[in-house]
Amino acid sequence: MNNFTEPIEKLPDNNDVRAWLESQLNEKRSTLLAFADDGVIWGRLVNGTLVTGPGQPELRGKTLQQAFVFGEDDEVRLFRDELGDWQARRVVDAGDVIVESQILWGDKSEGRQGDFLEVSEFRKGIPNQFMPVDGVFGDEECVRLEVHHIVMYDEQTGEARIALSHLAGLSIGKKAMEVAK
Repeated sequence: MNNFTEPIEKLPDNNDVRAWLESQLNEKRSTLLAFADDGVIWGRLVNGTLVTGPGQPELRGKTLQQAFVFGEDDEVRLFRDELGDWQARRVVDAGDVIVESQILWGDKSEGRQGDFLEVSEFRKGIPNQFMPVDGVFGDEECVRLEVHHIVMYDEQTGEARIALSHLAGLSIGKKAMEVAK
């Protein structure tokens, strides 16, 4: 075992996946990114309740592939193992961490719908996305996903490698900026 992941014992069944994910949200871990057979689902904690973006697929265990509930301090990931059973792990920063800020697709802020920012892409055929980020952005800005890469060192050789990465935040930032620290 390592010092940056821990298994989560209480797992959902397909009928209570949404409630289980909502139970993993808190003030410090308040963002959801889920991948399902029928699309990408963004969500956020609003007044103690999981709210998903307008027009996004329903969050259902039957179609869910994997989900990440995250904040700056940690991430809870829910995924299916090779037998199709739910597994969950909590990932926390440990030791040396490389912080990377990745640009998410979408080059135009279309305004807000409730707690979500509608973002469009210049390429035709790509549907708008509703992101759980505060504010709007201008021409030189974009939505960014912060990712923490946990570094491990080989005890014999001293060689460093990224052992695991986890989602850590969502914000609006400049398109041109330093992306790793």
